Amino acid sequence: MSYAIHKQTYSGGRAYRYRILDEAGNVRYLAEPTGLLQPTPTRLIEFFDPDHNRVGRFQPSDAAWWRHTKRYDIFVGDETEEPYAEIRECLRMVDLLLLRLPHYEVQLGRYYYVALGSRYGERFYEIFRLHEGEAEEVDEERVDEEQVHEAVERGEKTKAHSKKAPHPSETRVGQIQRPPSGPSYVIETDAAPLRQALTVLTALVILIDLALTA
Repeated sequence: MSYAIHKQTYSGGRAYRYRILDEAGNVRYLAEPTGLLQPTPTRLIEFFDPDHNRVGRFQPSDAAWWRHTKRYDIFVGDETEEPYAEIRECLRMVDLLLLRLPHYEVQLGRYYYVALGSRYGERFYEIFRLHEGEAEEVDEERVDEEQVHEAVERGEKTKAHSKKAPHPSETRVGQIQRPPSGPSYVIETDAAPLRQALTVLTALVILIDLALTA
């Protein structure tokens, strides 16, 4: 299953809306960075249905701002206070020096995923499943992205610093591409939990886009 994301921008290039379309070309959601309009700008993004009724939001969390890791909570529903999912944006100093893209860790219920990007590879970002079975608390070190990147490049198994050892080379479940024409991004996944969580996929793509334009 794939979705197309069209980024609409002001003349200066700043996004004011993302349109999310399904394979049939139907608009599923609109995502708008309404936090930029506040007196103190934030990265609050709100989701709307095609009739512009608010259906969710994602925003930076007050917690877990350690190292170069930023955490975002995703909420579904207008007045929901319990996060539906969580995304961590991770970028170390060595990644900055080597011009690497951030990697993203997604927690969706009991499922865990990581999105790894490459500026020069055939695929812009690839999504891997990290955990199976019951949800459990993961160590603050999370995934050792150096080992994961190497494993993906070698096509070999790796162990990471989490309570379960991910094998990203064996559990690829999706990808994000930047087509040369048409939509700004195309995201594809065959993982049922992600297919049923379009707001989470959209939030992931928007965070990647914001990191590119920061």
